[in-house]
Amino acid sequence: MNVLITGSAGFIFSNFINNFKLRVLKYKSNCEFVSVDKLLAPWNFTNLLPGHKLHIGDIADEHFMDMVFKLEKPDIVIHGAAQSFVDDSIKQARPFVHSNVLGTQTVVDMCLKYNIAKMIMVSTDEVYGQLKPDEKSWTEESVINPRNPYSASKAASELIVKAAHETHGLNYIITRCCNNYGPRQPPRNLVPKVITCILNNKPIPIHGNGKQIREWIYVEDHNLAIMHLLNHGKLNETYNIGSGVEYTNLEMVKKICNILGKGENLLSFITDRPGHDQRYSVDCTKIKKTGWDFEYTFDKGLEKTVKWYVDNQWYFE
Repeated sequence: MNVLITGSAGFIFSNFINNFKLRVLKYKSNCEFVSVDKLLAPWNFTNLLPGHKLHIGDIADEHFMDMVFKLEKPDIVIHGAAQSFVDDSIKQARPFVHSNVLGTQTVVDMCLKYNIAKMIMVSTDEVYGQLKPDEKSWTEESVINPRNPYSASKAASELIVKAAHETHGLNYIITRCCNNYGPRQPPRNLVPKVITCILNNKPIPIHGNGKQIREWIYVEDHNLAIMHLLNHGKLNETYNIGSGVEYTNLEMVKKICNILGKGENLLSFITDRPGHDQRYSVDCTKIKKTGWDFEYTFDKGLEKTVKWYVDNQWYFE
């Protein structure tokens, strides 16, 4: 199978490509990967990895994507490219509409033009909105109710994919994963931000009271779930991906402090993000019925993550 990945220089798929040989062996898949990324952010260059073919360009550029599909003739597309930082979407929504909505439509158009066997659309649990602390986790049947420009753009991209199935027969699988942590995550995100603040003895910014609850999964487990669904997922279905492990942001910060043995004196509570979602939590019964389960405990994944950043402090530069 020739698999085209969009967003290969981002956090999730740089990890995916870095370990794809292990996944190919695990799932006995005859896969060759090529990828697309426009290298928008400085850390995208840092995430570039040898061993696969990369086309540099914008997924919303119809001519560029047409040339990539014509040249590479992919059988399957894993669509992971997206503008993804919520804080930035609140400041300026237009780039998120460009990449996440127009970009997805362009990818869908190419999948239809070149008769792609299936498209895996990597979405987010944030399309569901927010939960109260005592509410049950979202299932795939839960109503989507995005509350910020980023999650709204991802919800729109899901609907574009589903519409292409209904009107043109596009085969798809949509994934909605909880919060990821792991190596190669931009320093703007919570986990690497906390680590770099501690290592440099700088204040650790915490939005509001830090009691927002998130479900956390190690990026390797998310990658394995995508590879599993590529081989075993039912077409034209949506799957939640998660670990069942929930912590408040403040609890997550303190866990990192405990691993490093310092940092709690650096906590700095700042003005909360507008419309900050209270809690995310997904029910993963559906994907587990296909035979998938996460491999890393939360503590093991977090310890590996902290060690990677400690050993690779150049990444923050």
